Amino acid sequence: MSKLIDKLLQTAETVSLPLGFRATKPSPAKPKMALIARVEPASNTAPLVDYVSSADAAIIAQTGTGKDAATDIARSLPDMVWGLWPEGKNRQQIKVSIEAGADFVILPLDAEFGLSGIEKTGKILLVESSLSESLIRTINELPVDAVLLADDKGESSAITWHQLMLCQRFADLLSKPLLLTVPTAVNEDELKALWKTGVDGVVIPVKTAQQAKRLKVLRQIINKPDFAARPRKKVAALLPHIGEETSTAINDAEEEEEEEEE
Repeated sequence: MSKLIDKLLQTAETVSLPLGFRATKPSPAKPKMALIARVEPASNTAPLVDYVSSADAAIIAQTGTGKDAATDIARSLPDMVWGLWPEGKNRQQIKVSIEAGADFVILPLDAEFGLSGIEKTGKILLVESSLSESLIRTINELPVDAVLLADDKGESSAITWHQLMLCQRFADLLSKPLLLTVPTAVNEDELKALWKTGVDGVVIPVKTAQQAKRLKVLRQIINKPDFAARPRKKVAALLPHIGEETSTAINDAEEEEEEEEE
């Protein structure tokens, strides 16, 4: 399994609480929000590892299509989990990156389903906030491992109440880990709010040395012992919905029982 997906699943794992009044053992480790850097490497990838060393994983965007470009990235990140954010639907780009060691791939909604070579790679579906509730629910049944909610407000925008509402909506409807792209300037209070709404990891753009320093600050914030507790747990499966017909049948049965007692 993808190393990043494995971490996200542990972060989003539902804690099953037993019925009754039995005491429960505390979880051995407190889950932490995943911190992922989105980088656009130049021709010289030597400092790339320094830029993303504070992150749990790196997303490589706008890479070349050749094997040499993917190999250079793999060599520059020898001990780092990294994945690909391909330009459009470049099949060759995805293929050579996976062969070079990419741990996961970001898939837009219009990407071809039958892309070869990605069967054993982590698949993160890139979605827009405008998706309807019914379409969001269908993602739970698709062979993808996580969902990335694209930020359509731009990198310089602050987190808004509307964005928190959207994150809460997606988290409530999804049983898969949820990621969100956020600006580099995101602060501690905003991270805590996103974490509480159900965001399991944030994707931060890193293009400059200054942004790389900010990434280290965000890592320190997330690693604080008093980082926000998470009162809500992501459900592993949706409970069956009692439809109108079932509800009517139950009411009819109750009325028959009352008539028999009389």
